[in-house]
Order: sequence, then C-alpha cells, then structure tokens
Amino acid sequence: MTDWEINVLELLSGVKAAAYFQLCDHTRQKKKLTAMARAGLVRKYQLQGRRNINVVSLMEFNLDKLLRTLAFAQLAIKLKPREILPGSNQIHAHIVLNNVFSVIVLRHGDDPDMIPFITNRLERAIVVSETLYPEFKKIKIPCRICLDNDLLGKEMTFYLPDGRREIHPAKTDYSQRN
Repeated sequence: MTDWEINVLELLSGVKAAAYFQLCDHTRQKKKLTAMARAGLVRKYQLQGRRNINVVSLMEFNLDKLLRTLAFAQLAIKLKPREILPGSNQIHAHIVLNNVFSVIVLRHGDDPDMIPFITNRLERAIVVSETLYPEFKKIKIPCRICLDNDLLGKEMTFYLPDGRREIHPAKTDYSQRN
C-alpha cells in the first residue's frame, strides 16, 4: 500500500466516509480509491442527483447519516484533528485539536431549538449547520458554528453563537498531503 492509501484508511477510520472530491484531486488517486473498493478495503457508493458523487466508506449508512458524515468529514479534513473519537446520540463525534470539541451536525429538518440544551451540557462544541439559526444565540459554552458552504471555501470560517464571524487560514487540502 502507498502512503496515500494508508492515510485515506486512517482518515476513514475516524470519519467513516468521504466523497472522492474530498480525498483526491488526481485521476490516479480516484482510480486507487476504486481499486481499494474492489480489494474490499472500503465500500464504494454513488450518490445520485444533479451531479453524481462517488463516496467511499468503511460501513453502511442510511442517506441521512451519510450526508451528516460527509459534512463532518469535510470539517475534519479542514481542521486536521489529532484524533477523532466516536460520538453518541446527537453528538456526531469528538475531535481533538488543542482541546476536545464535541461536534454536532445539524441538517434541514432537525429542530434547532434543541441545540442550546444539547450544547450547554458540554464543555465546548462545534456545530456544522446549513444555516445560522437564532437559537444559536442561546448557546452558553465556547462554541463555533460552521456552515456547509463555508466548509468548501479556501479559508475556514466559523461563527460565534451571537453571529460574529471568525476567519482562519486554511490548512492544506487532504488530497495534497501525499
């Protein structure tokens, strides 16, 4: 196995699934992912819509869980945590940066009224959301909110619960690591 393939498997062991575009930017790397699926190292899926998206994972997902996992994977790829720990219930996962952050992935149709109750029992959190909700202003712990659209940008943009914006320089894309 190449270093790149080992890095992909290590990332997938933490995030559980990722889209091809999140992992690679070369045709050769895309072919490697397909070969890894044929070898049984990963599972390959294709999300069909306006654009088909190839996805690799280490486990089976229902569509809702897969979409949450892909949003989380993009956050992990951008932040490059030292460790990813499993979550439970409404906590998608915990990531270790300089501190441990509980990550909540909020999707359309979820009740944003629950977020302050969930987060206020935690030490610190990151919420990945499709939009900023007024309910976020009720969060009382150290918290950063990241919007889906901002996950795809060059810089890492976070919002504080009161709506103020923080911009951090982006780390290198995962596909360029090896």
